[in-house]
Amino acid sequence: MFKLILIAYDGSEYSKKALLTSVSLAKALGSEIALVSVEENVMHYAADVGEVKQEKERLNGLFQRLQREARETIKLSGVDFIRADILVGNVPRAIIEHAKTIKCDLIVMGSSGRSGAWAGLLGTTVDKVSHHAPCAVLIVR
Repeated sequence: MFKLILIAYDGSEYSKKALLTSVSLAKALGSEIALVSVEENVMHYAADVGEVKQEKERLNGLFQRLQREARETIKLSGVDFIRADILVGNVPRAIIEHAKTIKCDLIVMGSSGRSGAWAGLLGTTVDKVSHHAPCAVLIVR
């Protein structure tokens, strides 16, 4: 049914639950797993070039660490893991385009992530992904 499951992972409480749910589902169905994390574009106003570079480096380190932890969880489960990607850009758009590119059958994501205050203003990532994804979306609480 689901041959390739894409986990949208940001290290939040709900994305950790989504990771564990994905692993269980993949084990039950014999699916492969892919992992994606998306760094939002760093705002360039109200900061000098050095501050922007520092923030970019901080985010790179954070997402690399988070993905290492997620890959270890997947590896220990014995599920087939095919790829991990860290993308930069608009989070919902990046997840949707990545899902199309790798031709996944299911996107699994937490009901809330790291978007914080912006979510109320712009709409949540999960809303946008669930409405525009090229495949089924499982939202984990």
